Amino acid sequence: MSSQLRLAVDAMGGDLGPRSVVPACVRFLQRFPGAELKLFGPHDLLSSLLTEQQKSSLATRLQLVDCEQEITQECNPIQAVRHKRDSSMGRALQALADGQVQAVVSSGNTGALLALSRSILGTIDGVRRPALGKSVPTERGSCFLLDLGANIGCSAEDLLQFARMGIEAQRVHADKCELKVALLNIGAEAHKGTEEIRRAAELFESDPEINYAGFVEGHDIFTGCVDVVVCDGLLGNVAMKSAEGVIRLMGQKAFTIEDKTPFKRFFGQLAIKLLRKWRTQVEPSRYNGASFLGVKGNVIKSHGGASSEAFYRAMITAKECADADLAARLGDAMARLQARVSHQ
Repeated sequence: MSSQLRLAVDAMGGDLGPRSVVPACVRFLQRFPGAELKLFGPHDLLSSLLTEQQKSSLATRLQLVDCEQEITQECNPIQAVRHKRDSSMGRALQALADGQVQAVVSSGNTGALLALSRSILGTIDGVRRPALGKSVPTERGSCFLLDLGANIGCSAEDLLQFARMGIEAQRVHADKCELKVALLNIGAEAHKGTEEIRRAAELFESDPEINYAGFVEGHDIFTGCVDVVVCDGLLGNVAMKSAEGVIRLMGQKAFTIEDKTPFKRFFGQLAIKLLRKWRTQVEPSRYNGASFLGVKGNVIKSHGGASSEAFYRAMITAKECADADLAARLGDAMARLQARVSHQ
């Protein structure tokens, strides 16, 4: 492979598996003529699905790597590290470690993906705990939210490190230099929250490289008042999935007008075009793809229930990270931080 962009794709993760992944790969290659993909999974199954797509012209840029071993959602991280290195997920990560590709995309088991990433790729020097984060749409652009579920119990020091990594990631996704950073809490008042969150606030305020904006609540994530929101994995995962659920519910309700009264149907028809445009802009599938920040490589986690459209969007996120070499940028940022601390 000699083209500029090279991605590894785990075809066997998620609820839909290859049936969502293969069409996404075909679409990606059609949009980016210079890209090449390594697709990991059972060769015969993948080959059959590609034949259904009738895109033999893409064969020179799509390499199938035969992997019969699969990691299920029930597989725990320890089992994955000890017994699943030859799985489609493990082989894809090994390709990244060997320099064959610039990023990996998988919708597989989150815990297994994190454990294998740490084992095969290693963590960036100075990173205590990798975090899962992604850029989400707001009224004024986007906001990077982390952690989204990789770490449940986090210390103030962990949250500080998440902030530093989130700043670098948002600079890639939003193309901004001056970023406001906030901590997710149950209230904006200084006395609210747990002891660790309040202690984290003190660390944020004393860090000269963080433009700390204080505490924010869940609804503030999407207003655009800040650029990076930091929290532990429990809060982040609940906040993100709750928002996705509300958006889907509103979309379903907006298009259920056939059972309404004539008066409501009339105004529903008037609003339908606006609602369709709004729904397209905020549909969760358009923003699929979260980055594992802190491992030595660009690893993108797609939603487990991702459709072909959603998986394609995760591949776009992987391209952004690969083009910017986000993992290397994080490594440089952590090295600068360690050097600064050692000279103090």
